[in-house]
Amino acid sequence: MVLYTPEMTHHRRDCMMTYKIGLLFLLSMNAFSAVLKEYIPNKSVKNGYVEPFQMFDDLYYVGDKWVSSYLVTTSDGLVLIDSLDSPYGRWIPQNIQKLGFNPKDIRYIFITHGHSDHVGSAEYIQRHFGAKVMMSSIDFRLAKFTAKNSTGDNLFLPPKVETFVSDNDELSVGSKHFKFYLTPGHTRGTLSLEFFVTDKGKSYRAFIVGGNGTNFTGFDLAEKYAHSVQRIRNLSLSKPHVEVNLASHPHMAQIFERNARYSQQTNPFIDQESFQEFLDVLEKRSVKKLAKEKKK
Repeated sequence: MVLYTPEMTHHRRDCMMTYKIGLLFLLSMNAFSAVLKEYIPNKSVKNGYVEPFQMFDDLYYVGDKWVSSYLVTTSDGLVLIDSLDSPYGRWIPQNIQKLGFNPKDIRYIFITHGHSDHVGSAEYIQRHFGAKVMMSSIDFRLAKFTAKNSTGDNLFLPPKVETFVSDNDELSVGSKHFKFYLTPGHTRGTLSLEFFVTDKGKSYRAFIVGGNGTNFTGFDLAEKYAHSVQRIRNLSLSKPHVEVNLASHPHMAQIFERNARYSQQTNPFIDQESFQEFLDVLEKRSVKKLAKEKKK
């Protein structure tokens, strides 16, 4: 048995008090750290903020100046396509509210590929609003690698993915039907998708090429990129032809320029020829990239 003297008891109480103060300090610091990690950046031109806008009866742009993010409305909730970089994708829930919708109604987040500017805010939106994230399994591994190496304000966690998308998979959300294609090249698991949008009640076939750039290395990926572009070309020319280009980066489809010309009489986002011209650009990129990789 250990007997405590008055001096020992006072010392023990002092130690306990110091421990409690230290614990409270650590807890407060952790809470402060969590707040810091989830701050929402200023909606400024410098940060690339763009006011959200409607493109079709059931499609809205909620991305930023550099990267596209699309909101699709269905009879059974909302679908978000790509989530922007962290922390800039934290604007998306507010933008959804600006458009008159509730971010709690986001049922799915489709991720085209595992680069941070497309997947970086998916976990944040998923955690706050409970959406299911869908992407290819190989690019989920890329997303985890990218997240592990993220730092500073761009720090992010990979989302939880319960369902991985395979080539030619299909998904219906309410009355809206989506079809997915694995189109490797930009990354090994790049996902492209198509669905129909409506303008004044009339349907148009829309397509998102999940990866546009040739900022990768290796002849193998260059070959895959060229094959994917040709496959998308063939798909787009099957009837009904693709008439709506929803590029994963807005400048590739002149999203903002077209929006400036939008009117009740004319929807400039409907343009079959421009989608083929867009594929011409990707084809030229593939030829150049193949030649460069062959030299190596």
